[in-house]
Amino acid sequence: MGQRDHNVDNKHVSEQMCKAAEGHLQKGEYRAAIDLYRKLIERHPGDDSFVLALAWAYHDGGFMDEAVGCFETLLEKELQRKIFTGFAFDELVRIFKRDGHYDRLVMICERAMAAQPEDYALMGDLGEAYLKTGRIEKAVAVFRKMTDLEPDDAMAYSLLGNALVALESFEEAEAAYERATAIEPTMAGAYYSRLSEVYRQAGHYDRAIRALDRCIRENTSEPVYHLLFGDIMVEKGDIDAALIAYERAVKLRPDFTGAYYNRLGNTLVRFSHHEKAVTAFRKAITAEPDNPFYILYLAGAERGQTY
Repeated sequence: MGQRDHNVDNKHVSEQMCKAAEGHLQKGEYRAAIDLYRKLIERHPGDDSFVLALAWAYHDGGFMDEAVGCFETLLEKELQRKIFTGFAFDELVRIFKRDGHYDRLVMICERAMAAQPEDYALMGDLGEAYLKTGRIEKAVAVFRKMTDLEPDDAMAYSLLGNALVALESFEEAEAAYERATAIEPTMAGAYYSRLSEVYRQAGHYDRAIRALDRCIRENTSEPVYHLLFGDIMVEKGDIDAALIAYERAVKLRPDFTGAYYNRLGNTLVRFSHHEKAVTAFRKAITAEPDNPFYILYLAGAERGQTY
């Protein structure tokens, strides 16, 4: 057999192995697929497509450590290329975010930035990773660099604002959000709503309320802002103010009466206001008597339970 015939035969065998591996994956037979992809990698040591296929077989089969190992192998090669494709990097970012491995996220983001120091998208990933791991000053520095590089990027200013809230530099945070809304004035309500949520998560309820007041002033007819206001009031323990906010939302969208009171009931249950939650669920049932979930949630609230 000549060299050409030998190469054709090898190619045919590899194609058959690929088809068999794909068949195993379709049947959920991940270990069998993994074994075949390992053999294909041995046959074609320079072909990253088989490493990628193995990574996904590990991932879909629930072997996350092995999947991460494959993606990290691919990342090593990505970082050495002049043009950073970032495919393996993106998958690792997604996995680490999903699984809460933020320290590992910081490490790969720092390595990617070292290889691609001017990559704007990477800066955002690194800044958010710093923020998640409590390295707030580093996050602020990264987001400031982003706003310097792209002074018309409203999202960069909102990210900077989030980091400044974590640093408790509230005036600077609000100035950053002001800049974001100046760049995208039609999105002012959305940006102030985001700022309100950042404040709420940090436990700064008065500032969260003031940010929502700005949202409502921007668009008084948007029921979502009243719902968010009501949720914060429940969290603060001001149930009367929460009820008023929800009633305003219902008046704006009466066709959503059931959904809104159901939301209120679940929020009240989450903060152990079961008696008030019972009233809210009853209003939801009155609006939509055939909705079985409202009846279920009502029963749970009456028993003082959460779902």
